[in-house]
Amino acid sequence: MMTNEVESSIVESVRRLSQHPDFVAWRASEPARSGDLVLINNSFVFRDVKTNKADAFLSLTVRDPPAEPDITVARGARFNLDFKRMAAASTNLPTTAPLGVEITPQLQQLGHLVFLLIGEVQDTEVIQATLNSQAFPLAVWDPSIPELARVETDRIVVSRTDDEDAIWGAVATQLTASGTEIPDGLRDTLGIALDHLQDQAVARVRIPQPGEDAPAGITDAILVVLREQRDEYKAAVSACAGGAATPGASLNDVLRIAYNFASDATGYLRLIVSICDLKPIVLWGTIAEHYALSVAFHTLPWSRSKLKPSLKNYHQSIADARNSAFHNLFPFRKSLRVALPEAALAAPELQIFSEHAKKSSNQLTYKDKELVDVLVEFTRARERSLTTSFWQRNLDVMNATISLFERTNEFVKVLAGARAA
Repeated sequence: MMTNEVESSIVESVRRLSQHPDFVAWRASEPARSGDLVLINNSFVFRDVKTNKADAFLSLTVRDPPAEPDITVARGARFNLDFKRMAAASTNLPTTAPLGVEITPQLQQLGHLVFLLIGEVQDTEVIQATLNSQAFPLAVWDPSIPELARVETDRIVVSRTDDEDAIWGAVATQLTASGTEIPDGLRDTLGIALDHLQDQAVARVRIPQPGEDAPAGITDAILVVLREQRDEYKAAVSACAGGAATPGASLNDVLRIAYNFASDATGYLRLIVSICDLKPIVLWGTIAEHYALSVAFHTLPWSRSKLKPSLKNYHQSIADARNSAFHNLFPFRKSLRVALPEAALAAPELQIFSEHAKKSSNQLTYKDKELVDVLVEFTRARERSLTTSFWQRNLDVMNATISLFERTNEFVKVLAGARAA
């Protein structure tokens, strides 16, 4: 295996980390002597994941005068801070090994699933469903056809299924142009068939083979969408802060995009963090971006997380703000407690020991229970608003997340090349 490019990528990532203003400030507050060890944590964002942190940490040996980072991999250290300095004379220094020595074993245990991140999505599957029409018994989803819909002798072929009106328009136009009478009920049956096709929606993912250049893959596709959403979000935040003519619409865009980002992007971030736990070399090559994202989370104007930024709290805060704006149609911001007269719950009767298969029959019944069952369905969203400053700083979180995805995508491709060599 050729490891030079992998090692160079890791060294460059550590260099970027060492140049981050917060790391520079930490170094200034922690005077070090030549030979001291600086340990870099192997997790920055509070993950909310099921995997455990790896036992290997990147570490730097301080040199005087300063030189290129002397990077080693340390084991046997326990600390929760982002960085920890240990004096060279310390009696409990962790064991260390040169970075170059650690790379080959790491590559050998990468396996295959990590390369799903750069897997190529091949949208070529042809799917068919019954079309309950005597004239056209089949509906076929073929993503390769250039047109939206094509009417053939015994079938209707579509390239996508998401726009029923447009598909029907294309089908009706072709039938009319060919002088074919449109069968009764064809539109309804086609709509049902499109739903059935969508139920079967599948595309293949191909993991690059050793020796191949990795094409645009899953993470590349995700990045396209995230960049578009980030740009829309930036414009909406600017409109809110700049006194837009329709601030309500801009704020709705901010809430909508922030919620979607917090729901989907953080899910992918959890995947990457879990991969870094299990395959620490992936973290080593992206350490600067992980730290930058952690800083972006820390600088959000909130106080829910005492030690590390929490993905769970981040998502919950944005979800509460979004739900408060979108789901509180009725003017009640508190739960309503109604004092009922005894007669309102007349003739109470409790049934227990129903058959096991019918245990839902175990219940308390009383007069107007059916009405109570309807009333208790009413809920309210938690009332929460976030400051304009939060939404502005959230753009930094988005940018840092995108940078981390970009760097992970690049580095996994480097790992794939090293695996192939």
